[in-house]
Amino acid sequence: MENIIDTYRNRIKAMGYEPRRQEEIPDVMAAYCEAIANCKIEGLELVSDDHSFCLLLVETQIPVDVAIGLAQDYNRDVLSRQKLAA
Repeated sequence: MENIIDTYRNRIKAMGYEPRRQEEIPDVMAAYCEAIANCKIEGLELVSDDHSFCLLLVETQIPVDVAIGLAQDYNRDVLSRQKLAA
């Protein structure tokens, strides 16, 4: 089975979207770091693929509205793969 990050990297490459402006990247990274801190406060621990997925969204400069949909799909895919592995 293809690595989930590679699956999403290929999916993003095939999408047509207008990337974020470069000057927005520091704010996006700050929001990502804040989200990680909030997860830890809530007792949720992100795994390596979760970090890789979030960084993929930042690196590809994907717009927030597109990223939200992809994140929802990613979470469903992760849960589905976990159920299949069990």
